[in-house]
Amino acid sequence: MPVWLFLMLFGLSGAVAGGWVAFNIRGAADAMKAFQQRSHEMTALAAGTFTPRPDRVSRIGLRPYAALVGLAGASLVLAGVAELLTSR
Repeated sequence: MPVWLFLMLFGLSGAVAGGWVAFNIRGAADAMKAFQQRSHEMTALAAGTFTPRPDRVSRIGLRPYAALVGLAGASLVLAGVAELLTSR
């Protein structure tokens, strides 16, 4: 498999998935946040502790991280295009 094809396919998947959550298409970010909240509540219920989670994702949110993933995917797609155009 050529390197440019790998970069484009890998980058395209990251760009689409990151963009899907970053732009909250069909409520993707909201559904993921609700799933995280339910998961935390069930874990807290099982453990018997009800303190808030100390992770960065729950404080900042999913959408900024998804935007970074989307930008990284888009840069990989551009790297694949550059590799395709400059290779012999």
